Amino acid sequence: MGLPAIYVPLPYGNGEQRRNALPVVQAGGGLLVEDGDLTPEWIERAVIPLALDTARLSEMSKTASRFGRRDGDEALRTFVLDVVAGRV
Repeated sequence: MGLPAIYVPLPYGNGEQRRNALPVVQAGGGLLVEDGDLTPEWIERAVIPLALDTARLSEMSKTASRFGRRDGDEALRTFVLDVVAGRV
């Protein structure tokens, strides 16, 4: 979508949410905060300044847009139709 994001992976499981977010975060398209560190103070320190920094948000958006699939909806539709038709 090209939107910068703040990722807060669930504190349980096998860490897949954190691993999935890392490429975007490491490239500069998002922030990662551990669940236990997500406090009002963290929001005040990290989120408020970011929300006011239009240049940084713009750069983060450009970076974030390089990740993910833009055709995910169509790919899923095609897959479902293929399964229903017995082609998969």
